[in-house]
Amino acid sequence: MNIYLKDVSEQDLSLLFDFQNDPIANKMADVPAREREAFYQHWQQNIFSNQHSMAIGIWHNNLLVGHLVSWVNLELATVDEPEVRLIGYWIGREYWGQGIATNALKMFLQHYIKSPVYAYIDAQNQGSLKVAQANGFVNVTPQYPSLFTKDNLLIFKRER
Repeated sequence: MNIYLKDVSEQDLSLLFDFQNDPIANKMADVPAREREAFYQHWQQNIFSNQHSMAIGIWHNNLLVGHLVSWVNLELATVDEPEVRLIGYWIGREYWGQGIATNALKMFLQHYIKSPVYAYIDAQNQGSLKVAQANGFVNVTPQYPSLFTKDNLLIFKRER
């Protein structure tokens, strides 16, 4: 499988916008699509301008097929874990079910992230749950009962 990762650039945002604007993907992830201007603003303010965030494009056969993001969430911070890093991933629907997300996340975790790392995943999103579990994430939702705004949101953690 010909997968590689590289930093997301502003030129990549148009395609990433199209991926996140897919109503089937939005329903599965339980994440509403952003309007184009809000999407670009989010990336500029919360990802590109944030020293604690990173965005890595997922490339398959020389095509951008999705992205991985990581950021620090202070709401999860504890004395033992003062800097809690979360990850998220989004793959264009036409690339689902091919192992691309699983392999890309594995590469991302090996080369960019120090453990522990967390992920919020909607309970109905079986694809995302499989990707996370295949990469060593376990459900730690009961340990964080105060952080939920949605009943179906789960928190996964990877220690290694």
